Amino acid sequence: MSKATRTARQLQEILIERIESLPGLAGQVTDVHLGGVRWTDGGEGGPTWTVPILRDRDQHRPDIARVIKQAQMEFDLDED
Repeated sequence: MSKATRTARQLQEILIERIESLPGLAGQVTDVHLGGVRWTDGGEGGPTWTVPILRDRDQHRPDIARVIKQAQMEFDLDED
């Protein structure tokens, strides 16, 4: 089953909406806000996009990582 495709801008908007719905994250700046979505060659069956890490890894949040992973399972990056 193929995944729906979205542009990088659309994926960023989806991620921001989902992240800001998490408790305490409304208005917080994340790597998604700063770096958006970038193409990646995930290999066969792997994700076609990623979010670049721009901030200190000490600020890593598992809940945000889950949001990104879930979206990667739902959507492929459209070659725009």
